[in-house]
Amino acid sequence: MKNGLIIVVLLTTLFGGCQKNTDIGPADLLYQRWHLDRVKRFGDNSWISYDTDGYYDTEYRQDGTLIHRKNGVVQSASCCVAKRYERSGTIIHYSDFITCPTVFCAPAQKATITLLGDNLLELNDGQRIAQYTSVK
Repeated sequence: MKNGLIIVVLLTTLFGGCQKNTDIGPADLLYQRWHLDRVKRFGDNSWISYDTDGYYDTEYRQDGTLIHRKNGVVQSASCCVAKRYERSGTIIHYSDFITCPTVFCAPAQKATITLLGDNLLELNDGQRIAQYTSVK
């Protein structure tokens, strides 16, 4: 009986002590404006940078709101773009998508934060890895 109790205590200590903290970066680093810099699809070795018709950024606010801008001007809701998010550890869940009757889209419902620093945010949505730089 005594040996069984020792084994239970050791196993509890071993498994309880090995739990990994899944948070990446302080939560407040996410709460800023981010510009999509480059994307890499799974299976590809090269990054793709996008030249667009303007400078787009997304702001993650503490209240769970996403604000989208083009050339610094807040944009009204666009098709297939989330208006809200919720962070749980390294996972960001997106919600409140705008749907448009003439547009077919399947936006990512969630993404995993793989890097989060002062100037770099990297998200993995299961299809691609996207790197964002902070907007200063």
